[in-house]
Amino acid sequence: MSKPWLQLSLLGILMVFSIGCGRQDGPELATVTGKITLDGQPLPRVNIRFIPQQQGGSPSFGGTNAEGQYRLLFNHHRAGAMLGTHRVEIEPAEPEQGEDGKALPGVQVVKLPKKSIPSGGLTAEIKPGRNTVHFDLASR
Repeated sequence: MSKPWLQLSLLGILMVFSIGCGRQDGPELATVTGKITLDGQPLPRVNIRFIPQQQGGSPSFGGTNAEGQYRLLFNHHRAGAMLGTHRVEIEPAEPEQGEDGKALPGVQVVKLPKKSIPSGGLTAEIKPGRNTVHFDLASR
């Protein structure tokens, strides 16, 4: 014998979960891509972090490919960065390691001269929509 109240309860629970699954909780984000160069040449294998200046903001992170291009991630499920002014940090990525803990052969480690970051640091303003933010660093 079927129990209609049980079926309706289960249907209600499924509807609540299906509605909640499509929501994007958290702050409004904007897409951020760009290119990092050093003396005009693409800077591969560096990490980049955008740290919001607003109180309680969460940073976004990314890394450059062989052409020096990056795309920011807010977390593992959402791409982009919070809106507003950000302090930007750029640093070389750690070399990839094999099972023995040694750097893999053929992986070039990039050295970033300390002089390449301006004394006041780097900043970026993120606005709604798509943002393209390039950084052309100089070794001198």
